[in-house]
Amino acid sequence: MMEDPRTISVFIDILFAIKAIERMGDHAKNMSEYVVYMVKGKDVRHTSLEEIEKEVL
Repeated sequence: MMEDPRTISVFIDILFAIKAIERMGDHAKNMSEYVVYMVKGKDVRHTSLEEIEKEVL
């Protein structure tokens, strides 16, 4: 960036896009946790993936 300051705005735009995609993933995870709670009546928010797999299998 120090060599070519014109690239700073491009990288900032990329960082904002990455942040938005991460936020969408967080929302999708929250929605899936709500679906599990509505269907199974089980709160899976603070359980590990191994514990969830053990209960399903």
